[in-house]
Amino acid sequence: PLITVNTEKVNVEVYRIGDRGLAQAIQSGDFQRQISSYDVETLKERTGSKVYAGELAVTSRLNEDVTTAFPIAQAIPKLAAGVYVLTANVDASKDSARGGYRQAATQWFIVSDLGLTALTGDDGIHAFVRSLAATDAVANANVRLVAKNNEILGTGKTDAQGYVRFDAGLKRGEGGMAPAILVAEGPNGDYAFLDLTTAAFDLSDRGVKGRDASGPLDAFLYADRGVYRPGETVH
Repeated sequence: PLITVNTEKVNVEVYRIGDRGLAQAIQSGDFQRQISSYDVETLKERTGSKVYAGELAVTSRLNEDVTTAFPIAQAIPKLAAGVYVLTANVDASKDSARGGYRQAATQWFIVSDLGLTALTGDDGIHAFVRSLAATDAVANANVRLVAKNNEILGTGKTDAQGYVRFDAGLKRGEGGMAPAILVAEGPNGDYAFLDLTTAAFDLSDRGVKGRDASGPLDAFLYADRGVYRPGETVH
């Protein structure tokens, strides 16, 4: 969505950063931040490619915010694997007059039905791929473990439970060889990634350790019904 005020049309450009440039975009801090027109030129010439440019007509109501949805499926009918950057401005010619440092309205996005979860243990990195729409496990998805320097540390394919494991040695890399992102591609070409450099969820204060392990026998007791009146006998 684009939010405009007292505007009749917006210049829109969409850039794509390919799979191999994704780790660099995350490590440099560019991912998900607002970028200047100078950064757009860098994106165009070095790290990405322009896949769409055009004007979007918007409704103008005096001094009121107007929200307009950008039709990404119509503008780019076939979305290749990667992350996309949408920039919007009213008059691009003003950017050069300001020295190229004008902030552009920016939205980073991918279009995907894949949800990724990763757990790290002594036996390696465990990855799970599920459908965001149906929550079903996604089988036969290709999953890659990518290092900070863009080296592919390992590849795997999810089983029927949407699960794949990477050996423990792959997560012990240091410097540029340290794991950076998990990338998954579904059987139908769907694409998603998970940044492994961000802080993990710490659930130690949520009481998730479970009950103590039982001994040789574990009894499950249940009553003949769920509700009793005072004085009744419970069987």
